[in-house]
This record gives sequence, structure tokens and C-alpha cells, in this order.
Amino acid sequence: MEDREKPSRGVIIFGPVLFITGSLAALSWFFYRLFDVFFGELSELKVFDKGSFYMLGVGVGMLALAIGTVQEYWFGKPLSNKQAAYFTKMALMSLVLIFTVPHLIHYCADNYLLKRGYSVCEEASRQLRLVRDIAYIQPSIECSADLENK
Repeated sequence: MEDREKPSRGVIIFGPVLFITGSLAALSWFFYRLFDVFFGELSELKVFDKGSFYMLGVGVGMLALAIGTVQEYWFGKPLSNKQAAYFTKMALMSLVLIFTVPHLIHYCADNYLLKRGYSVCEEASRQLRLVRDIAYIQPSIECSADLENK
């Protein structure tokens, strides 16, 4: 691959920075929402944002790209065949995580919240294409579409 065109200085500098920042942001958001659902304050209304849990796969994928680009662009060392195979496996694992983790966490969160007396409020829940926000409420409040704004 030595005959390929060398990337511009901007790509060399900002490409890895973009992947590192994106990875840290995605993983931080995933763990923040995970903590909020399972260990956060048990209020009268809990909203399970299923879209946030796609961020684990996104973060792992961007982390693989960040490590690879840092090694190639910043350290000037091409990836070995073994490293390329490892990063390929990491990228495939990130795709598996994107499609499985949100559903697994939804299943666990549903069981967890229902055991703590919450019930699903369909009027305040909403569904977009791949993302679903599910409102869980305590029996002490009434289910209505107005809860969506809280």
C-alpha cells in the first residue's frame, strides 16, 4: 500500500482527533444513560431512551478507527496483518453491539423498572424509526401525553 496517495496534513491531524473525540463522547453518553436507568434516582417518571444504547457499538467502532489512525498517521507505522485482523474483528464486534445491546438493555431495564413498581405509559412514550423513548411511571402519577414534556 506504499503506492497510495498520502493524506493531507489536516486529515492526518484532525482525523484521529475526530475519532478519539467521537469515541469518548459516544461511550460517555452510553455509560451515563446506563447509570441513569439502573442506578440513578428513582423518580416518579423514568424515560428509557433506547437510542442512547446504540452508542456502545458506535464508541467501540470509533475507538478502533482512532487507534488505527493514530498508529498510521501520528506514529507513521503501518498496521501489521495481525493488527489489521484485530481491528477488523473490533469493527465487526461494534456492528454486533449496535444491533444487540439496545435490545438486551431494554429487556433488563423493563424487568428492573417493573419490579420496582413502574408501569409503561404509552401516551408519553414515542417511537421513531429505530429509536424508542419509553416512559415508565410510578402509580402515584397519571399517565398522559403531557408527561412527554417533563
